[in-house]
Amino acid sequence: MTLESLGTTLEALQKNDVRFLIAGGLAVIAHGHLRVTHDLDLVLALEPENTSKAIEALSAVGFQPRLPVRAMDFCDPQIRSKWIAEKNLQVFSMISEPLGGFVIDIFAEEPFDFAEEFASSIKKSLVGLDESYPFVSKETLIRMKKLAGRSVDLDDIDKLNG
Repeated sequence: MTLESLGTTLEALQKNDVRFLIAGGLAVIAHGHLRVTHDLDLVLALEPENTSKAIEALSAVGFQPRLPVRAMDFCDPQIRSKWIAEKNLQVFSMISEPLGGFVIDIFAEEPFDFAEEFASSIKKSLVGLDESYPFVSKETLIRMKKLAGRSVDLDDIDKLNG
């Protein structure tokens, strides 16, 4: 991930009025713990209109699904539910070759009440980017990290609580 690829992606989402929150490693950085991350983890408001705007914005900057499916199928709640039930889909991963192989992971289900979390999210800019973007709250990020339970997540929790 480069600063340019990240900026292009987030700008495309904002220009298309997509309701999203940044989670994962970038949210850890936004909450004050510097660490390496290679992708962008997004939580979208999963209403069909919002997911359609998101997929359109992402497709416009070269993102394509990493799986052999149509990107717009993610916008259909029935198809997405089937993927979750039958394929254990947790994130819908997309890659943009024009942006240097930049990867984004979109949560297949809202891991919290989106409207409530969006209202309490923090808006921050990242070093090198002029705009402010919405990040999940520190408390929500810690809950998400506990559920994931990987060693990197547990390390992030220690740093966020330190």
